Amino acid sequence: MRPAEKFVRGKTTQLTGSIVYAILNLSLWLLILVMVEQLRLISETVGWRQTKPAVKKRGRPKLTKNSRKATPAKQPAAAELAATVRQMFPEPPEPSERSRARAAQVRLLKSSIRGLFELIPEEVCVSLLKKIAGASTACPRCGGTQTEQSKDPHYRQYYTRRRCRDCQNQGQTATFYELTGTIFEHSHLSARQWLWGMFLFVAGCSSREIATELKINLKTAQRLVALLQLTLITCRYRFRLTGQVEFDELYLIGGFKGQAGQLELERAPRRRGLRWPGRGTWDSDKVPLLGLVDRQGHIYLVPCANVQSNTIQPLIEYLTDQGATLYTDEYNIYNFLKRVGYQHHTVNHSQGEYARGPVHVNTVEGLWSLLRDHLRIHRGVSKLYLPLYVMRFEFLTNHRQHSRWEQLLELCSLACQADGGRLRRLVRENQLHTACPTLGLSLAA
Repeated sequence: MRPAEKFVRGKTTQLTGSIVYAILNLSLWLLILVMVEQLRLISETVGWRQTKPAVKKRGRPKLTKNSRKATPAKQPAAAELAATVRQMFPEPPEPSERSRARAAQVRLLKSSIRGLFELIPEEVCVSLLKKIAGASTACPRCGGTQTEQSKDPHYRQYYTRRRCRDCQNQGQTATFYELTGTIFEHSHLSARQWLWGMFLFVAGCSSREIATELKINLKTAQRLVALLQLTLITCRYRFRLTGQVEFDELYLIGGFKGQAGQLELERAPRRRGLRWPGRGTWDSDKVPLLGLVDRQGHIYLVPCANVQSNTIQPLIEYLTDQGATLYTDEYNIYNFLKRVGYQHHTVNHSQGEYARGPVHVNTVEGLWSLLRDHLRIHRGVSKLYLPLYVMRFEFLTNHRQHSRWEQLLELCSLACQADGGRLRRLVRENQLHTACPTLGLSLAA
């Protein structure tokens, strides 16, 4: 046989062997796959399953195909449903002599006791107000010490009426008592009604809720709330923000409601639920609210007619220490901060940047949802009186580490410091808006 024929025959034999070997391997793998599929079908039929716990890196068990399937809840029978309903809503017990006496006693207490505050002795409440007011025998008008007790058997119980000789010689009002000059003077409400009303005020209740709890007229409750609001806004003393300070603005929809401040409405009534995107101004009934918050927790919330740089610059310079580090978003109204000497850093919200290390405004932005919830109980606020309602939220936030009792004492202290005569006159003459100006309103006009 020629060498070329031997070479061709050898190659043919080698190729044939390789093909046979490949066919045998393929047959073997097909047989294995068929056996595995048969075992899987048998395991599903019998209910057997290999339970080898497979845990991911985070410690959570690996979900398999069958574990993702929701097991349908078994529908209970009609009798079982009826038993569950009877268990949820049991039949009232048969009236007995004891239950009838209890119900009669509850009705009597509802009609005889006006509220929980009635259980507190009036003398204790009066004593508390006297201590906070720092009552003394000196005249609160002229400061004279030549005073004497006035004998008036019909005067208010637990209070002492005195007469100033110096004021009497000058022909002025000479009599006074421990609460003269405060918002409590000339009030027909008892001391415990005032204390309970102030407690409900710091708890965030509306005027109608306070009227319901104190069993007083709604107008009286509104007067009480107005005096407390004016107390907070007239006794908001300056506290300079230091360290890291954040600025941001919120836009609240609110126009004139009714005859707010005896001002005429010069437009058509605005539809409720009105919403429109973008920033606003006082004139567009979308009032800007500038928030200033330091990382120590002290805040200022200031309604503005607009948020132009020339409007907010005096406020920021007055309330913020020169060495403070200021954080804002990319709004260009804050561009003047570096020019006037502040360290100013920004985050670009439009590019999806909300924090870059310590540079963020999340602290002040976290207040906006809380403020909206606080204002929601009033079902809409007139923009003329918006500073009054925002002031209560600011007071409660600045004292959020205190208990309700401590907040009540802080409010009582401010009520005794405020000019009670002026505040009562503003409420009586419906001139509350003169005590709560909106920043930049004269500039906008």
